[in-house]
Amino acid sequence: MKLGVCVPYRNREAHLKEFIPKVGEYLDAQGIDYCIYFAHQVDDKLFNRGATKNVAAKHAFEDGCDYIVWHDIDMIPEEGCDYSFPKKTPIHIATSISQMDYKLKYEEYFGGAVLFSKEQVENTNGYSNDYWDWGMEDDDLFWRCVLEGYADDTYMEYPTDDQTYLNFNGKNSFIKIDKDAKLRNVTSRSHTVSILVRAYQQEDKVNIWLVGDDERRFCEYPILRRPGYDYGLSYNNSRAYTAQLWDNEKNHLYQWIKRYEGQWTWITLKVDSATKKIHFYLNGKESDARHGHGTQSPLSYENRLKSYGMGDWYIGTTTSARKNDINRWLKGDIGKVYVWNRGLSDEEIKDIHKNVPENKLVLHYDFNSEQQKDSPYTAVDLTGNGLHGSIRNAELLKGQIKIPYTIIPHRIPGKLKCLPHKDEGLVKNKDGKEVWAKGETTARNERRYVLQMQQGTWDYKSDGIKQLKYELVGIEEIAPKAKLINVKF
Repeated sequence: MKLGVCVPYRNREAHLKEFIPKVGEYLDAQGIDYCIYFAHQVDDKLFNRGATKNVAAKHAFEDGCDYIVWHDIDMIPEEGCDYSFPKKTPIHIATSISQMDYKLKYEEYFGGAVLFSKEQVENTNGYSNDYWDWGMEDDDLFWRCVLEGYADDTYMEYPTDDQTYLNFNGKNSFIKIDKDAKLRNVTSRSHTVSILVRAYQQEDKVNIWLVGDDERRFCEYPILRRPGYDYGLSYNNSRAYTAQLWDNEKNHLYQWIKRYEGQWTWITLKVDSATKKIHFYLNGKESDARHGHGTQSPLSYENRLKSYGMGDWYIGTTTSARKNDINRWLKGDIGKVYVWNRGLSDEEIKDIHKNVPENKLVLHYDFNSEQQKDSPYTAVDLTGNGLHGSIRNAELLKGQIKIPYTIIPHRIPGKLKCLPHKDEGLVKNKDGKEVWAKGETTARNERRYVLQMQQGTWDYKSDGIKQLKYELVGIEEIAPKAKLINVKF
């Protein structure tokens, strides 16, 4: 089996000179037959990493390579990197890189070095040719792997038989929980809210809020709300579950965690009024701020939290939004709702899907319970507190509930050294806020990925290595096993 090492290249001469001998030495030690293909974009257009990677792969296969590794030029293998033929699925190698203190960048990271067989490249259609400058082309490639069944799902332990849940249509479905003294002060003190939910974005498209957008044009679909200065949990059009609170000085306390739509998810919000910290969890794991995957949890606050008095609670809507505003409605399903008037421990939150703590449990809806099955118009409170909700235009449905922790690539533990270069991802500006180093071009790529690729409006079979168009300027033999392929787009 012959390996084609496919490298996108432009203005990295120092990296090139180091890459050829060190990668060659590493592959020779593994007894791998290889050739390195540097796809060199020589025009004056914005750099296109995806298209240059496709160019390199195309030439590798034309030269008789059986499989390839798409490899960044600044990644030098140190140990554990197995460049053998990927038999069943693409394999991600760059799991531990020096730039990230030899830790995984984020769970779905698919860059640095990835192995593909010729068949796997054909099935995924390689990289998109439509990401210019910096960002999202690796994410796009991973999503192609997801769609082709080349990714790995890990699931929470949960019953495999069909479960009953409540479906919200995104138009007029909701639950109203009438004002009650038992709920009056819950959200202004230590408390925990946990909900099993499967959310979708609305079909009507609006301006999307993304990381680095100073205008914060996010669109929130309410899961649980106390209206006014809305307290609660939502899903938004940036594909994130969000938690928002307000203090008594009208300061907005906001957290989010990325999550693909259509996935059953446990989201948990915990407030500790003693330490003045707000914690946000997805599937029992607290949020972190690595590379745009979520905000850092816990979030500290200074003032007292807003008191909402004797107002009503809502699930699936908010009365704060305009009547016909698509932000007003949740489209999705809810299986369980819990509210405690105390902060649960991390261990309790981690095991919520298996063990429900009863201490100070104020509200409990379980749409799969025996008490609920004969009550299609009432959300039955199982605590005995009588906090039943009125179900409006929502329907009890039945089906399997599978709760993936995340969708991750198939991997081997590879340790690589990252050669120094200017950071072109998320950086902190002078105010300490994370923004895209490349600004609008990266924001455009993110919109392209989120709004088109992930939502299925972009046909990846019509945009990839099979549709690649370029002008071949020339090919240079720059080392015994290395070629420089000069191209223009």
